[in-house]
Amino acid sequence: MAYIFRSPSGTFLIGPDEEDLSLCKLCIGGLWLRSFETEEAAAAAVRHKCTGWPEWDRAEEPCGPDDLSGWEEI
Repeated sequence: MAYIFRSPSGTFLIGPDEEDLSLCKLCIGGLWLRSFETEEAAAAAVRHKCTGWPEWDRAEEPCGPDDLSGWEEI
């Protein structure tokens, strides 16, 4: 299962981490940012602007969805 969130900084993707299938990865525009234990933790990193993507993390606005329910399941 994978999720996307379209932001002004680019499209974030949360999906399986091919390097370690027990983890999920957070990417933007196809670029790997970080791996997480859960999809919820990856979504929280976007919400709290600690993704590793400077354009998003430093932006005053916008903020991401509160949880995975605000992401599109693909």
